[in-house]
Amino acid sequence: MKKIVLILTLIFSSVANAELYWQSIPAVCGTSDDVQNYVNVKELKPVHISLGRESGNPNGEPVYMITYYENEDQTLVTVDIPSAEETCILYHTFNKTEVIN
Repeated sequence: MKKIVLILTLIFSSVANAELYWQSIPAVCGTSDDVQNYVNVKELKPVHISLGRESGNPNGEPVYMITYYENEDQTLVTVDIPSAEETCILYHTFNKTEVIN
């Protein structure tokens, strides 16, 4: 988890003139297999995968991968860092509601 915080700190520290700050979040981490087993038990399916890139630059080197899972009522987001041996669940939410614009 410390690696994730460090990398995200480096990425967001380059945002010019932004008034962003860190907040404690309820992330949980485990082996990639354990997290995948949890996702499978909850019957969540991946719907989006995206890359976080160095310095928040769309042309920067990939530094982490976000996977967004969902089912009829729930969402769950994981983060993977290439050099880490763990996967972290950033959040698992319930009562998903579609917003129609």
